Formats: sequence, structure tokens, C-alpha cells
Amino acid sequence: MRDFVLFAHIILGLALIAFPILILLYLNKRSKWLKPLSIITAAISWLLLLPSGKLYITFYPATKTLVKAGSWPWAHDVIMETKEHWGLLLPVIATVAAGLVFTGKAKDSKKWWVLLIILSALLGVMGRIIKIGALK
Repeated sequence: MRDFVLFAHIILGLALIAFPILILLYLNKRSKWLKPLSIITAAISWLLLLPSGKLYITFYPATKTLVKAGSWPWAHDVIMETKEHWGLLLPVIATVAAGLVFTGKAKDSKKWWVLLIILSALLGVMGRIIKIGALK
């Protein structure tokens, strides 16, 4: 169960990097699939809260102990806490971006998609740093 939830968390997180990149590439071309992909991306950002929440509620105490016992205990205090809170911004950012595309303000959505890509990538890097901190 843990592996399934973890892989779902990672795959959905990667989708929040890949899909906005696709959207940005075709934003000026006014493709027919731009609106559906925007809505799907926003839905994925909300769906990502499910595996994230499951990992947090079920496995967080053990993970916290491992990270704090590792050679980088600051990885929990600084990075994990930041990651937890910044992750809650993803659905809001994706929904605003999708809403702008859906209402015909695609050019205005560009900065929101870029923000979603950057924040999603940063959260992925933070997750990796936490994992390294627990292993060292």
C-alpha cells in the first residue's frame, strides 16, 4: 500500500511539471485540447492531495524519526516543513491558471503555469533532499 501511494504521489507530481510545460508550448497556438488539458492539470493538482495526505497521516511519524535521526536533521526542520506548506499552494495555482485558460485569458495564465512548474519542481527536489537526509 505504501509503495502504491508513494508512486502515485511521485507520478502525479511529475504530471504537474509535464502538463504545464505542454500547455505553455501550445498556448499561443490555441489548440482544441488546451482547455481540457488545463482542467485535467487542475484536477490532478487537487487529486495529488489524496496520496500526499495518506503519506502524511499514515507514514509521517516514522519518516520524521528517520530524517531527524539521519545526518541532516535540519532536512526535516527546514525542508520538510516548507514542502508540506508550499504543496498546499499547488491546487490553488493550477486552478487559477486553468480558470484563466478556460475564460479565454490564456496569455494571462502563462505566469501561473510557470509558477506551477517551478514550485512543482522545487517540491520534487525538496523531497529528494529529505530522502538523502534520511539515508546519510
